Amino acid sequence: MKHEIVEMHDVQIIGMSKEIAFCKGQEECPKFWGEYVERVIRPVVFEKKAPNAFQQAAFENEVGEFALCTCDIPNHNCMTCADVNFGTCSNKTFTYVIGGIYKGGNVPEGMKLFPIQSGKWLKIHFEGGMKAFQQQYQMFFKEWLPQHPEFRCVTNASFLEWYKGADIQAPDYECGVMMLLED
Repeated sequence: MKHEIVEMHDVQIIGMSKEIAFCKGQEECPKFWGEYVERVIRPVVFEKKAPNAFQQAAFENEVGEFALCTCDIPNHNCMTCADVNFGTCSNKTFTYVIGGIYKGGNVPEGMKLFPIQSGKWLKIHFEGGMKAFQQQYQMFFKEWLPQHPEFRCVTNASFLEWYKGADIQAPDYECGVMMLLED
């Protein structure tokens, strides 16, 4: 898998969030993206309506570039927690945020700011576009990461999915995951 190290300092993610049970993540996360499209993209892009404050903040901060996975469970990493709990009947939940890097300005009702830990982040590039996202996601955790012990994630760190581009059906659509590395 193609990868790079990206430094992020004093970054906040702005976005809309939802509590999702781990056992429902593979179903509920895509549904939540559907809600985002209906609330932000469809009215402004497809129906050509003037954006309201929520939609304006979404476009100004490129909400949709990232999905932040975080929770309040102490002494763990959301990435490894997700690997253990996704698909199980776990009652544990995580906060899933459809967001973008906050550039300043209005934080409208229905959006929140989420601080991101400063440091070096491992950015993994998936191949095959969104159609291959879940497969690549599983491969990253189960095969690639264990084969690369030089990349150790920080305990109590959030986990990011990243997306770039508009046509999520394109086979060359760019997406992947990011995790904060230990120093």
